[in-house]
Amino acid sequence: MIGTWALWGALSQVQAQDQEEPASHGGSYEAGLQGAEKVLKGRPYAPYANRAFATNVYFGDTHVHTALSPDAGGAGTTLGPREAYRFARGEQVVSNTGQPNKLRVPYDFFMITDHSDAMGVIQDIVKGTPAILADPDGRKYHEDFNAGGDVASKAMWRLIEQFGQGKLPDALNCQPGNPAFDAVWQDIISAAEEYNEPGKFTAFIAFEWTSLEKGNNLHRNVIFRDGGERARQVSAYTTTPPQGSNNPRDLWKWMQAYEDKTGGDVLAIPHNGNLSNGMMFAMQDDFNDGAPLDRDYAEQRQKWERLY
Repeated sequence: MIGTWALWGALSQVQAQDQEEPASHGGSYEAGLQGAEKVLKGRPYAPYANRAFATNVYFGDTHVHTALSPDAGGAGTTLGPREAYRFARGEQVVSNTGQPNKLRVPYDFFMITDHSDAMGVIQDIVKGTPAILADPDGRKYHEDFNAGGDVASKAMWRLIEQFGQGKLPDALNCQPGNPAFDAVWQDIISAAEEYNEPGKFTAFIAFEWTSLEKGNNLHRNVIFRDGGERARQVSAYTTTPPQGSNNPRDLWKWMQAYEDKTGGDVLAIPHNGNLSNGMMFAMQDDFNDGAPLDRDYAEQRQKWERLY
């Protein structure tokens, strides 16, 4: 815009001087050049000309669940991260319905964003591990998920409802520090490392932070720009206290702590704000008694959530 205004000013001055000095064409031309030099002096005409803009378009998926997520696993998904990466890279994969599937054009990038809360517990429920069967709710879920059909579907929604209300039994709510949770998180990282091929296919390490404040969707997909050597230094952040929180500000603090600790980079992408009843775009802080949003909130959200 600055360059456009400068050019317009130069042309206007040339025209004015043409009218003031009609004696000879040469004089008018010379005066016009002098006028243009005065207007344009000190400022380049095209300030963006030296900037490097991206010229390639890449296609991929930033929100994918596997059998490790309670919702996908509860709905009958049996494929894990490695099958998902193979599919994304253009290989043929047999789906959980028994049908062979293959992308017509492979993706350039892919990120598996399994839910961090209760990460991997759905597999333990289906298998019926001793810890699951020892809990009355766990045993009931085990029976219902293995029954399949509508019974399994209703069990999945019941599980999601319990989680959203903060009533998920401890036996079903695996958190960082739990051996089952930690093993799944480490395997997610390993799968991304195995299938990442620089220059050809990018497998991002990621997870979904599943905030459901009063049932309202405040979900964020959290994506690491880094490899496993940095991502392994932390556990995926959850919404369950005391390690986790439903408050986006606490997620941003965790992201800052990750970067401070590892020197890495991390990004959050909010999604499905249409299911937040306005909370995703609220003008007040619903986690602070409805106080007006402040400058710090705006700056932090702009820093960590540059995409939507």
